[in-house]
Amino acid sequence: MTKFETLIFIPEGSILNESAAERSALKSALLAIGQEFDANNRLKYNKLQSQVKLLSFNERLKFISQTFGISQIDLFTHELQKQQQLVHGISNFLNEIKDKVKLIMLAKETRKTIISRLGPSELLSSFSATYFINDFSQKLPDSQIFKQIIQEQTLDLDTCLVIGTDLADEIQGAVNTNLQSLWLAPKKSKLPISPHPTLHLNKLSDLLFYLDLS
Repeated sequence: MTKFETLIFIPEGSILNESAAERSALKSALLAIGQEFDANNRLKYNKLQSQVKLLSFNERLKFISQTFGISQIDLFTHELQKQQQLVHGISNFLNEIKDKVKLIMLAKETRKTIISRLGPSELLSSFSATYFINDFSQKLPDSQIFKQIIQEQTLDLDTCLVIGTDLADEIQGAVNTNLQSLWLAPKKSKLPISPHPTLHLNKLSDLLFYLDLS
């Protein structure tokens, strides 16, 4: 069994609680256009989840904005960039492994945004290397992004794991680069045929079994 020595975290979802952040941002965006995130809108939002789970990050934001009549997607995006909610237990998990495995961050947002969202938690200091969307001319799932990181960090593909929650961007990007991947999603989530993650876990603590902590 593979014991992973390098973890590449996509923070939006694996570190930052994007589910809570998205709901909070949508609530604020609706208030800005004179609406409330009432019971009807909450029901509408919950029903959308099955329709957006295979969309990329940007496609998802656009679809949700259009569904709720938010004509300026920048309004929704701006509110999302303010959110600082963390995944439960992530601080303890990173503190436990940061001196035993190599930790790399690859964010889908800009350096400025991620520093703003993660700054108060001081979790950025857990990573030996950090990359942001403005460090590349491409966007996920383009394989050139992971290839650049692999080359610059001299990584072994066999012991490297990409950790993400977005199938279209992150897991597909790993597949495109022949990297192993972990899809963080509820156990009840059905594994897709394509892109197919190497691992499917619903909490990061279960990943300890697969790490080389010697």
